[in-house]
Parts: sequence; C-alpha cells; structure tokens
Amino acid sequence: MPPRGQRARRVERARLAALGALTALAWSCLVGAAPMPASLAEFKHTAWPMERGAPSRINSISQTRDGFLWIGSVEGLFRFDGVSFEPVSLAGTEPAQRLVVSSLRAARSGELWVGLARGRGVAVLRDGRLVDARMPHPSREVNDIEEDAQGGIWIARGGRSTQGLARFHAGAWREFGPDDGLPAQPVWDLHLARDGAMWVALSQALAVLRPGETRFTVTRDRLEPRASLSEDAQGRLWISDAKGTRRLAAADRQDAVIPHPGPVGGTRLLFDRQGDLWTTTWNSGLLRIRVPGQPLPATGAGKDRVASLDAADGLTSDQTRALFQDREGSLWVGTELGLDQLRPASVVVEPGLPSNSATSYRLAAARDGTVYVADAQALYAIAPGADPRRVRINGSPAEALCAARAGGVWLFLADQVLRVDARAVERFAKPAGTMAYGCAEDVEDRLWMPALDRGLYWMKDGSRGRWSRWPEAEPSPALPANAMLDDRGRAVILFRAAPPAGELPFLALDASRSPAGGIEGVLPTSAGLAVSGSRGLAMVEPVAAAASDAASSALLSSEAAPWAASINGWAQAVNGEAWAIGDAGIVRLRAGELEAALAGGPAPTARVYGFQDGLNSFVQKAPGAQVAVGGDGRVWFLTRRNVVRMDPATLADNALPPPVLVRSVVAGDRELVAGPTVVLPAGTTTVRVAFTALSLAVPSRVRFSHRLVGVDETWSAPSPQRSVVLSDLRPGNYRFEVRATNNDGLWSAQPAVMNVSIPTTLTQSLPFKLAMGAAGLLLVYGLSMLRMRQVLARVRERDAERARERERIARDMHDTLLQSVQGLILHFQAAANKLRGQGGEGDARGELDSVLERAEDVLSEGRDRLQGLRRTRTGELEFEARRLLQQQPFTDRTRVGVVSDGASRRVRADVFDELSFIVGEALFNAARHADATEVAVHLHYGRRWLGIEVKDNGVGLRPEKLSRAQASGHFGMRAMRERARSIGAQFAVTDLPGQGTCVSLRIRAGIAYASGGGVSAEGAVVA
Repeated sequence: MPPRGQRARRVERARLAALGALTALAWSCLVGAAPMPASLAEFKHTAWPMERGAPSRINSISQTRDGFLWIGSVEGLFRFDGVSFEPVSLAGTEPAQRLVVSSLRAARSGELWVGLARGRGVAVLRDGRLVDARMPHPSREVNDIEEDAQGGIWIARGGRSTQGLARFHAGAWREFGPDDGLPAQPVWDLHLARDGAMWVALSQALAVLRPGETRFTVTRDRLEPRASLSEDAQGRLWISDAKGTRRLAAADRQDAVIPHPGPVGGTRLLFDRQGDLWTTTWNSGLLRIRVPGQPLPATGAGKDRVASLDAADGLTSDQTRALFQDREGSLWVGTELGLDQLRPASVVVEPGLPSNSATSYRLAAARDGTVYVADAQALYAIAPGADPRRVRINGSPAEALCAARAGGVWLFLADQVLRVDARAVERFAKPAGTMAYGCAEDVEDRLWMPALDRGLYWMKDGSRGRWSRWPEAEPSPALPANAMLDDRGRAVILFRAAPPAGELPFLALDASRSPAGGIEGVLPTSAGLAVSGSRGLAMVEPVAAAASDAASSALLSSEAAPWAASINGWAQAVNGEAWAIGDAGIVRLRAGELEAALAGGPAPTARVYGFQDGLNSFVQKAPGAQVAVGGDGRVWFLTRRNVVRMDPATLADNALPPPVLVRSVVAGDRELVAGPTVVLPAGTTTVRVAFTALSLAVPSRVRFSHRLVGVDETWSAPSPQRSVVLSDLRPGNYRFEVRATNNDGLWSAQPAVMNVSIPTTLTQSLPFKLAMGAAGLLLVYGLSMLRMRQVLARVRERDAERARERERIARDMHDTLLQSVQGLILHFQAAANKLRGQGGEGDARGELDSVLERAEDVLSEGRDRLQGLRRTRTGELEFEARRLLQQQPFTDRTRVGVVSDGASRRVRADVFDELSFIVGEALFNAARHADATEVAVHLHYGRRWLGIEVKDNGVGLRPEKLSRAQASGHFGMRAMRERARSIGAQFAVTDLPGQGTCVSLRIRAGIAYASGGGVSAEGAVVA
C-alpha cells in the first residue's frame, strides 16, 4: 500500500485533471468554435528575447521613480533603459554570485524592494546600492511585495504555512501568523485596496486587514492555490485562480466569471488605465479581458470579450509570469524566454479584411462615408462606425475601384463593370480585351478608364455600357496609367508617355516629366495638383501638349523633407488634415501648410508613422486610391500585405518628458563613476561619456543633444547615439549637459548636468611653461651669439684677404698706372708752357689747362685710393655721402641732400668701402636715369642695425626696364647686390609707383660698426 503522502498527491493530481477538463469545456463554450481568442491587433508588440540580451525566466517587473525599468528573474536583478540590460549585484557579495529574484516593488520613497528565492530573504536598493534588508526567518521565496499608505513594506513569504506574512516599517520587522487572524496557509499574493485595506490571498482562503483593525478577517471566499488579486476602476476586487477570473461580490453570477484555458489561473492580474483586465498564464500566453459590465468598443478586435497574445503571435514564450504597466502606458510582460512590450498602436491592421491578397488591394470612399475595399476575391464595405462587411464575392480579381456619383462605387472586374451600393448591384459591359488601370467619374458624369496600351476609354452616364475610346493610334502611344479627380471634380489622367495633344476634357499629366522626378503619386489640393517623385513634392500645371511640361511651384525636396519622396496615396479630411502614404510610411500634416511650402514657404510640420507605430508592410504602389477617409473620420491605407487604419480621435502624443542621466565616463582604460562632479586623471585629452533617457515607449526614436560648456555653448544636432567622445580637452573645469526627446519629440524638462574637472600635469603647469620658455630664450640667445661669432670670424678672414690683395694692387698701380699718368701730366704741362711762351692759341691753352686740372684730380684721387688700399681706415658715412652727391652729374634743378638719425658711429673700413660703392652707384643711376627733382640719402644708425636708403622722386624702375638693362650688359645693379651680399647686408630695390625708386640696405650693427668711439659732426673720428 503506497504511503499516505503518495496517495494524497495522486488524489490532488486527479482533482486538478478533472478541474482542467471542466475549465477547458467552459472555455470552449465561452469562445465558441474559435480555437483561440482574437489577437491584440490594436497593440504594437515589441520583443526582447534572450538573443537581444534579455534575462530569462522573468518573475517580476517594476519601475522606480527615476524612470528605470527593473527586471527580476532567475538570472538576477537587471536595470533596463529601453536599450540595454544592466545587472545589479548585492553589496558585499561576489559579482558572479547569482541572485534569484522572485518579486519586486518600487516604493514611493524611490527605493526598490527585491524579494529573493532560495532562502535569501529581501534586499533593498537604496542610494544606488543593493543591500540586505535583514528580514527575520527568510522563507524559500518571496511571492509578493506590497506597500501600504504609511510606507510599510509587506512581504508574502512562500513555502511556509505559519508566519507567511511580514511587514517592515520605521526600521523594524513584524511577522504575522495565526495569532493575528491569518490561517496557517502559504501566502501567494497581496493587494492594497483604495480604501487602505490589505488583502491577502492564501492557498485556500482570502483574508483582509481593514484600516484601524489589528487582526485579519477571513472572508467566506474559497480560493485555489496560486491565486492573484487586482482591483478595477470602480474599486471592485477581482481574483484569478484555477476556477477562473471573477469579481468577488458577483461570483455567483455566471457572466461575472471568465474561465481560463488551463488548469491554473492567472499568475498576475492587472487593470490597465483603460479599464481592461490583463492576466498572465502558466502556458497560454497573455490574456486581455473585457470584464462584464464594461462597455465594449463598437468596432475592431477590441470588441471581443477575451483576446490573447501567445508565441504564435510573436510573444517570446507562452509561459508568462510578470506583468506591469509603466508610467508612459506601455504594458510589459516577463516570460520564460524574454521581455515583451505592448503599447497602443497608432496604425492598426484591420483583422476583418483578408491579408496577403493575391493581387493588389483596391480602395474607394463613397459619397455617404462608406469605405469600400476589394481584393483578389471579394468586395468589402466599411460603414462609418462599423466593422468590414463582405458585400459580394467577385468572379475575378478587382482591377479598379472608384466612387460613383450616384452612390456606391464602380468596381472593374475582368469582364464587366459593376456599380455597387447598399441597395443593389448594376452590371455594365466593359471594353473587350482591356484591363483597367484605375478609374474616375468626373463632375460631368463621365466614367474614365485608362487601359495603358489599349488607350483611354470613357462612358457617359446613361449610355448603359457604351464606351468611347479617345481618338489616337492603337496601341496607345500615350499609355494612360491612372485616373483620379481634382478638388473640383475634374478627371485627372496620368500618362506614362506624352499625353494627347489639343483641347482635352480632362487634366493630363506626363508621369515622366515633373520637378519632383518621375511622378509616383498625384495629390489633388485646393491650390492645384501636387505630384510626388523621388526628388520630393511639387505643384504642376496639367499639360495640354506633348511639348509642355512647365512647373509652377517650388520643390519641397526630399533633403528638406524626407517623407515627401515617393508618396503614392493622398486624401484630405474635412478638418483640413491631410494623410498620405509612401516609402517613408504614413504621413499626417496640414494641407494648408503643404500648399504654402509648395509656394516657396517653409517645410510643413509632418508626423510620420512607420513600423514602430504598427505599420507592418510598405505601400503597394498600384493604380487607384491608396488612402481613403471614412465618414467616421477613420483613415484607411493600402499596403502590400494588409489594409490598415488609423483613428485620429484616438491618437495622442507622449506628454511625458524623458528623464536624462549620465551613465558612465571612460577616460583611457579607466571607467569612472558618473556623478554630479567627475575629476578626470591629469593629462586627459579624450573622454567618452555614455548617457541615457528613460523614455521606454519607443527607445529607438529617442534623440539626444549635448554641449560642453567651457568649450562650445551650442547644442549638438539631435542624434540617436547614447554616447559621445569629447576630444582635445585641456586642463580646466567644464560642464557637460545632455538632453533628450521622447518618441514624439518632446524634450526633457531639464538636461542632465555633470561637472568635469581636469587637473594639470607638471608639464602643463604655468611654472613649468615659464621655465621652458626661459630655457628656450637662452638657447636661442646662445645660438645667435654662436652664429654671430661665426659671421665675424668669416668677415675678419675676408678682411685679411682683401688687405693683402690691396697691398699687391697698390704696388702694381704705383709702379705702372700712377707713374704713367704722372708722366702724362708732365708732358701736358710742358706743352702748355710752350704754348704760353708763343703767346697764341688761347683757346687751346684753356682746353689744355682744363684737361690738366682733371688729370691732377684723377692723380689725386688715385693717390688717395692707393693710400686707402695701403692704410685701412674708418670713414664717416654722412661726409662720404655728401662727397658722392657732389661728384654726380645732377642738373641744376635737382635738389640733393643727406639725412641721418641716431648717434653717428664709425664704420669698419672694408664695410665702408662697399657701402660707398653701393651708394655711389645708386646716386649715379639716379643722376643718369631717374630724371628726378629730389634725391636724398637717409642714414639710420640703430643699436641693432645700420640702414641706408637712397630715394628719388623720378620715373621709377620698372621690372621690364631692369631686365633690358641687365640684358644689354649693365651690371651695376648686380654688382651692388654682390657687394651687399659680401658684407652680409640685406639689399632691396623698390619701385614706388608714382613716387620714384628706393635703394635700401640693412647690415647688422655688430658687422658694420667699428669697435669703440664715435664720429664728430664734421666727420672727424673721435676716439
């Protein structure tokens, strides 16, 4: 005979199996023949499976007041900012030591209480540190945590029958048991009601501690194990267990009980802000329940009493455990294999219409506000405020669909044309062998059908199927490819080639010609026809001939407005809003703003809805309308995969600005703790700062902007990057600021601020820089003195060589030239004496006397020159300059002079000779070529430099004149440059347009001046 414990377990298993069978039968009776409840089509689902870094076996989710989402799982505690999961360890333990988290509760104080399994008790996250809360008698696991109105923290301790409840308040713990009115049963769930009562779900009983009471009261409600509690907006308590989900006060009413598809009830219950009840399950995914007494929506999948989301719909796992709604309204579900998010979808896939039509969908809005949709098999009508209703099954795929002026719509099939309205269906013939590429019935009751190469057809109302073809060749060279109406009801025909010429009863557009590029969509507006192509949007004038393609507006380019490119559908609502669909997604804007932009104004403000908003396919790019506005304001769109809708009345932007914080600072290979002030290592020039914004609705749409005050006061361009590298930093104090937008573009109220300090290194300090500067100056001074000594040594060497050469030339000249000249003078003197003795030829004697005088001057000058060559002497530059001026053949009208400034200094003999030659050559050139009225020599005696300038106000010296002079053999200018270079002087000839010529040279004082003494005003040397 088996032991008593085994018999008890067998009985329990048999009881649960029977209960499961009854529950499954009740579930099938409730939902009918459908195998599963309706899917949650009106929600956008995002999943973070384990492959994206999410922890597995998630048990609880909570959100602290700083905005972080906290994930408690078998793998530990994780902080989530919408992008990354960051593990948090218990203080004082090894980081590798795993925490098994079973429950979480964010307290109003900002603390996070963490219930642990495996007998670890409770921990609390306080001031960034997770510490042990020192709960007495830890149990196997913590099933739930609740906070009361006084700030007391209640702990449901599982795995024990007595003292299964504990409370922490004012720094002390208290345990509750039978002495406090609690039955000796494990505690599974806690709920603090709006009236302050604390409800406790035990294994088989429900107890409550009401305000002001000291003992728990056990109610008459009998529970099954693992029950969970929640409260609706009216303050009514709901409970879920193996019997189903039910309201306590109405448990005896059949319509107040919702059974579950499994033998175990919901593990977590939650009423969302819309009043819907959500529950996790052990193995059936997530359920959304419209509780009895709650009004149901008139349309859409939301009108179903029970809807589900499971692994077949993309949930990370059917085993769900944790459930939470954050402050932005998103629902978070923790499963065995990851984390899931549900938020209301702006774009809803219409579940009442078939998906994945074999041919393109067709769409039209009738005059009574009914929207019609056709696919490859049937035609559907969507009346205002109603769900799609199938009108008829078509014998062939729909080719075109457009509104009929008499009511209803025109439906083009393969072999016939139908006019369908709420009352009847009329059938008309269709041009044989044609295929409709769109249709439109204009204000003149003409039904137009473009048929591409078969041409353009129209049927007048009342002709009963008698079609006319626009007169042109066949096949059609114009290729009519689409039809629509402008805002005045006129037909607009889009041609793939040049439209027909002449006067036309319709507006013609050439699809290959427009400022926007090839026309992909036509947008009829009150200001005219706008077209969209790959380059953007532009207004165009209809063409009347093949040669006309003039545009009449500015281009709203795709660079300025990326959404404006490749728009394929367009519709306007009565409130002035415009809706479009294109490659960028669904676009919402004001029609008036678009018209102003196309007239040259600023780009309109547009809101783009894409795949993150519920859109799950691209626009289908087919002829006919792609957007339609129904009479109830709902907007319908065609995609390749589905028919989707948007309800402007339910759209609401996220009004919660995101908190922003700096997460980390990395300098080199060191990661520093981010805080209000961060001191970087001395010498840091580059640092990476990581930050985040706690907007969890659509984290990928969050944009960041930063600035570093102290370097640049301007904010950076918005970017999705959550880190930035700051480079070229110098020692000092900075303030780093970062702000962010939420998913709807709302900026954070305050930026996150971090003060950054970078100390100076030894080499960056001011004393070090001053010392290095002084050392540099000393080095430069030493090098310059060394260079000066080298130059002086070379000058002395050249002086010695020149002295020796002068001695040799002096001897030669004395022995040859001067003696010959002197002999010549003697002969001339003798001849003159004879002529005088004869007493005649007076004129000849005068001429001879003149020659003799000049010869004596030459002899005297040669003697002086020889003396100069023999005896090195110093000279006085001002005296020499006056002498040189007197020797030049200046005219009587030329004023000459010498000007000097500074104390006169003696000049070295060899330098004096070269300077004298240069000045003489310059004066000779001025006298011979300048045709000047003023010539002056300027002497500048400086402490560092000796400067000489010869200026005239003559005709100047043009480069071409200088070139000709050098080419003809005049080497005076070159000789001056060579002499200046030989003594280390800087030489320049400057042509002053309209002012004459200036010959200037500069020579360093250490080279030019003789050592010791000065020169008197009369030119005598002063020792």
